[in-house]
Amino acid sequence: AIIANPAAYGHTHVAEALKIPIHVFFTMPWTPTTEFPHPLSRVKQPAGYRLSYQIVDSLIWLGIRDMVNDLRKKKLKLRPVTYLSGTQGSGSNIPHGYMWSPHLVPKPKDWGPQIDVVGFCYLDLASNYEPPAELVEWLGAGDKPIYIGFGSLPVQEPEKMTEIIVEALQRTKQRGIINKGWGGLGNLKEPKDFVYLLDNVPHDWLFPRCKAVVHHGGAGTTAAGLKASCPTTIVPFYGD
Repeated sequence: AIIANPAAYGHTHVAEALKIPIHVFFTMPWTPTTEFPHPLSRVKQPAGYRLSYQIVDSLIWLGIRDMVNDLRKKKLKLRPVTYLSGTQGSGSNIPHGYMWSPHLVPKPKDWGPQIDVVGFCYLDLASNYEPPAELVEWLGAGDKPIYIGFGSLPVQEPEKMTEIIVEALQRTKQRGIINKGWGGLGNLKEPKDFVYLLDNVPHDWLFPRCKAVVHHGGAGTTAAGLKASCPTTIVPFYGD
């Protein structure tokens, strides 16, 4: 069997060639519904929600159809698919499991029995994690901090963003942990005792020790924050 997400694009074609079952799992809704629009669309009118999935699907197919058909003919020894039949949409005959809590976003009423919302998936990283003594000491030296991090997404003007975060913490008299991530956050002009700069710590270890979390809305970070019962503020970037 094949387990894949919709963005794999070649998954259904490989399953067809090998004549094996396929099960799609994903962290974002990719199955048409009248209850909310496709996450990559900006449709605001409910009447267009379901159509938004077909539009996004067709645009994606328009960009990759030549590559997919080349794969089908040369590698998989399958007939090419036509413009209309080859869209990447989630067929109703393919089982789907969407990995978020139904308490956060319930399963839409127009999704059939092959489509399910299975809950968040967690990795147990905390059990094998040994935190640095400096971090443990800082956490124990005052009130629970607010976590701020934007994952692997780049941040425009990271120095300015860091200054804004530090000023907000200072004005509200809060302690804060800034996850530097890949965005270059955390270049302080001078150290602040109420700010701790972090490289990488398992969220399932850190978030239970935080007062609140502010992040980009990635699936894993969102799941970890909710599991830790942390008040959450999401500052989304593209794709989140």
